[in-house]
Amino acid sequence: MPYPSTLPTMLHAATFILSLTASIALAQEPKLETLTPTAPIGEVTLYQGRAMVSRMAAAPEREGLFELRFTNLPAAIDADSVQATVSAPKGGAKLLDVRFEATRLPNDANSNPELKKAIEDLEAAQRAGQVLALRGQRLKDQNDLLNAIAAKTATESAKDFGSKSLDPAALAAQVEWLGKARSDLIAERTALDAETLANHRLASSLDAKVNALGGRTLIERTAIVTLGKSSAAPAEVTLRYLVGDATWTPKYAARADMEAKTLSLEYDAQILQNTGESWDNIKLTLSTAQPTQRAQPNGVAPIVVDVFVPPPIAGSMVATGAPAPMMDAAPMARKGRGKPGEGGPFGSSGMDPGSTGGYDKNEAFEALFADAVAVQSGTVANFPINRSVTITSDAQKARTQRIATIDLSPTFVHVAQPVADPAVFIKATAANSSPYQLLSGPITVFLGGDSVGRTQLPDLSAGSEMTFWLGTDRRIEAKRQLVRKGTAEKGVFGKSDVTEWEYRIDLVNTLPTAATIEVYDRMPVSRNEQVKVELPKVTPALATDAKYVADEKPQGILKWLVTVPAAAAAGKPGTLAIDWTVREAHAQGTQVTPIPD
Repeated sequence: MPYPSTLPTMLHAATFILSLTASIALAQEPKLETLTPTAPIGEVTLYQGRAMVSRMAAAPEREGLFELRFTNLPAAIDADSVQATVSAPKGGAKLLDVRFEATRLPNDANSNPELKKAIEDLEAAQRAGQVLALRGQRLKDQNDLLNAIAAKTATESAKDFGSKSLDPAALAAQVEWLGKARSDLIAERTALDAETLANHRLASSLDAKVNALGGRTLIERTAIVTLGKSSAAPAEVTLRYLVGDATWTPKYAARADMEAKTLSLEYDAQILQNTGESWDNIKLTLSTAQPTQRAQPNGVAPIVVDVFVPPPIAGSMVATGAPAPMMDAAPMARKGRGKPGEGGPFGSSGMDPGSTGGYDKNEAFEALFADAVAVQSGTVANFPINRSVTITSDAQKARTQRIATIDLSPTFVHVAQPVADPAVFIKATAANSSPYQLLSGPITVFLGGDSVGRTQLPDLSAGSEMTFWLGTDRRIEAKRQLVRKGTAEKGVFGKSDVTEWEYRIDLVNTLPTAATIEVYDRMPVSRNEQVKVELPKVTPALATDAKYVADEKPQGILKWLVTVPAAAAAGKPGTLAIDWTVREAHAQGTQVTPIPD
């Protein structure tokens, strides 16, 4: 009989059909599930002028297609900066779309009596303003009527001038009436202007009050993250966005001790944020990056010259005779973007299988979630704070946060330049031995326990040399004097006028230790071959460091690096003298610019 022989074939076909039906069912798009997760602020990267805020939310531990709505975002948000990432250590999760929505909603003033009263007062002021505007229009109409009457009276009077029909008394009465009417109109207009100004000020004040209390409408700012999961493995979604009204500025304190030969630099950040969000127990990173700066320069555009063609008249055909192209009203879709169910927006399969860690993965979901777009960001020169901090939103309250205390290896030296200043100053130099980028900012300098002043620290990268001025030291004196000045005639055939200046600087040290002193002075520099300037005598020799020789010496700056002996045990100070002679020569009859002593 045929029946028994065909039974296996029929069973095999039924099994195939059931398997195919199941596969088709599995390949169908899942239903979108909308959730509003609890997403506290976990991390903030604070730039100078903006902040990158990170909110973290756990994704549902089940497979499916989810729309996570991050609500109550602040007014200071930069909508174009909204981005998201998905972290799924065990795989099976993919970010599909990120978008931002700002929805205007009516504000329920009934729940806020103060707001309700302010809105009522504002509406009353606005109605009063409308009445004032109508009164102003009426006065304008009256003024136009008076002008018409005055013009007619003048015209008729001109026609009757010199004739018997002219009645001077009647004309005088008309003129008097016109004058009184104009005076009344001016007085009423003046009073109306005062009322209008007062009403405008009242309405502006009430409008500001209404806005401060929440306004007539509320703007609900929401970031929507579409997420697909092909397994029940845990996953975390991080939403990031830039906000304004937040900044940090560097502030420094340099503490020097000459006896101990130590110098430390305290690197602080002054933080101010008024974003409308409270940063509670967050991980804070201070950054020198500028997220709004362009990553590349503007290109050089070519210049093209052509015969001028007049533009077409609005609404006509373009110059080629073809209809003007229409722009697509809908924005161009990015690869991998779109709402579920709009013709396969998720692209082709391509998700890495990864390790499931024991979780089963749905291959149909894998195909749907491939090739989705996720935006990531990077930062440079970051200063992570090693503990959680809380910074409330307050425009008036700044918080100081220590970034680092940097111990430097300083070189101390005294600096004397008696030609410009009679005081002797203390200078400390040190290399920025830290890995930190030091941004330009105010610095308070301390010597021992005393504050010696405030100055500005420039931008300094790691390894750059820093200079700190530590004020004056009255224990060292530097006195400059002109010992001799003389002019003589030299030469047998070509006569020259030669002037010599002999100078002396006396250094006095009352310190119990020898003092290293940089001494500065100057000499003229010739800018003409007819004038010759030289330094025939100098004791001790000038400094020989490369920077001085290359940069300052050619400009006529004289620099000595000397060591003045310590004061003797009997109290007699240590002394050192610097002597030098400057000689200037030029041909007789040649006039040169004045040379100061």
